[in-house]
Amino acid sequence: MKKLYQLLLDRWNQKTDTVLVTIVEGNGSVPRTTGAYMVVAKNGRIYGTIGGGNLEYQAVKKAMELAGTAAHYVENFDLGTGENSELGMVCGGRVKVLFYSACAQDPGVGEFLKEALAAADEGKPYWLVLPFSEGTPRIRREITEGRGHCRILEENGQKIYAEEFCYDGRVYIFGGGHLAQELVPVLSHLGFWCMVLDDREEYTDHALFPGVQETKTVDFTALSQILEVKPEDYLVVVTRGHRCDDDVERFALRTPASYIGVVGSKRKTRYVREKLASEGFTEEELDQVYAPIGIEIGSETPAEIAISIAAQLIQVRADKTGMRREKE
Repeated sequence: MKKLYQLLLDRWNQKTDTVLVTIVEGNGSVPRTTGAYMVVAKNGRIYGTIGGGNLEYQAVKKAMELAGTAAHYVENFDLGTGENSELGMVCGGRVKVLFYSACAQDPGVGEFLKEALAAADEGKPYWLVLPFSEGTPRIRREITEGRGHCRILEENGQKIYAEEFCYDGRVYIFGGGHLAQELVPVLSHLGFWCMVLDDREEYTDHALFPGVQETKTVDFTALSQILEVKPEDYLVVVTRGHRCDDDVERFALRTPASYIGVVGSKRKTRYVREKLASEGFTEEELDQVYAPIGIEIGSETPAEIAISIAAQLIQVRADKTGMRREKE
């Protein structure tokens, strides 16, 4: 969301009118679920997607009409192919789409976007509130009404859409080799906060990891003196060898991290597991580790393995936040 807020603010500062288009409700089979966003200007879509196809085409057309007006607009789209359908899409579901016109002449838009950016930077949970009919979006710290991280509520006589954004933790990547160099740009693009740690200074050069937040040269045997891992954090172990992996995995198992993944072959995984078990770690503790790391997609190259790891982190993140959609 930070990138979306920044883009909207940049356009507002440039006196460019935009429209924030949001799916606020979805039923049945739909290409994107509640909370999908895109930004449209008078000349078309400039960021994000609500699912593509005719739905997005029609939504972009409507947003282009609304750009520069003071209007809020809500429209229901039928994605089916039946007699009463509107879009002729095979999905068959229905979505409610909210159009919020971010007028360049409205000072309230700039104030809201600065507040939203500050909330995204702070790393604490917050709610984004979008009004259906009038008024400016708001950032709120808590909403007690309704259920779920995406809600349609009624306040002061009008409907609002409220979505919760939670701090999802940091990804600590131990090892700065080729795999980490492929992984960090992917994770950064997916909205993960990344830090790379290695015991070799040449492998903690910031320039090697586009999108990385921080790098640090460390002693893998002294990580407990350096890091304070939180329950929402992810630990990715991709060091240069099993000796370093042992040190990092030993540290990781003593943290409350929500995810611990270790790269390596099944043989190496078994060796490290047996070694740590001999040191007193229980089967239950060792079962917390994703090893070999990543989703099985037949990956071989560092770039392919990076995609399998990123996919697994997406899966874990979705499970943690309750946003994962049921497959039909």
